[in-house]
Amino acid sequence: MAKGFEGVCGLMAGLMLGRAAGMAADGVAADRDGWIAPARSLGTGLLLEAPLDLSGFTREKFEGMATTVGEGRIRRPWTNAVVSLPPHGRRGAMGLSEAEIAGYMKQARGMFERGEAVVVSDVGLVSTQEDVIRQPMLNHIAGFSNDVARVYLLVQRTASDKGWSYYSIVQDLTVEPAMDYFAELKAGGPRFEAASCITCHASGPLAIHPAREDLVLDAGLAAALSRHIAGQPRSRMYFPPNEKRPANGARLELKFCSRCHSDDGERAALHQLQSHSIRVLVDFGYMPPNRRLTVEEVGELRKWLEAGR
Repeated sequence: MAKGFEGVCGLMAGLMLGRAAGMAADGVAADRDGWIAPARSLGTGLLLEAPLDLSGFTREKFEGMATTVGEGRIRRPWTNAVVSLPPHGRRGAMGLSEAEIAGYMKQARGMFERGEAVVVSDVGLVSTQEDVIRQPMLNHIAGFSNDVARVYLLVQRTASDKGWSYYSIVQDLTVEPAMDYFAELKAGGPRFEAASCITCHASGPLAIHPAREDLVLDAGLAAALSRHIAGQPRSRMYFPPNEKRPANGARLELKFCSRCHSDDGERAALHQLQSHSIRVLVDFGYMPPNRRLTVEEVGELRKWLEAGR
């Protein structure tokens, strides 16, 4: 699974959003003046490598690469950041089937390809800073929903790739806690996976974090979609029967993290399995969401991260 669904997660980023001009019917603010704090390393020393130098990757390069997905599919006018889906066909569903989940994923892809989606385009922070990638990761992200499901589509490529890959997350809201299904959308249909996804997506989609403030098309839309993502329910990940769950490693129990990330917290507990996202989001000041860690707290976190290497 791609490392960059920059779009919520147990690593729910501290989205510093601007004022809201009002709420749309689906609860997502139709506010184009919202913003996400610029991604700037705090120099914590938590990153395994220095922040990737993107000074040579211009806005013009970004736009040129982004539009190869199809100009008519992106930069579309919008009122609501999340597209409403028709009501689910099975009344009173309690647990969606794999076929129903796959159907929502295919529907999202079809709407994107027909130019019917509302799409945020960016260069994602977490995936771009990935140690094994180390190059700009271009994303197109769209959200859809109805009463039973939240559906996300990610169309993604690195700066050196030629073609685009398609991924999707569907959150089944008919069960408690909600169930997150991850899949790569192949020619033959969705291929469900989880083992590689859980390294970044501890409890759902990731909030949107552009790697640089000018490497996003429509910052207001990015902020509004991130508000929708931030309002997701507590969830767990679906592991397909043919996939073994990887070892989590030690649980992160430092108080400044576990206030939110715990068994009974707002988001799922974090483990050393999620160390990359932890390193990036803390170093770039997105976690914790309401303050910066002290020098002493950074030292505690570094010690914990190094113990797991």
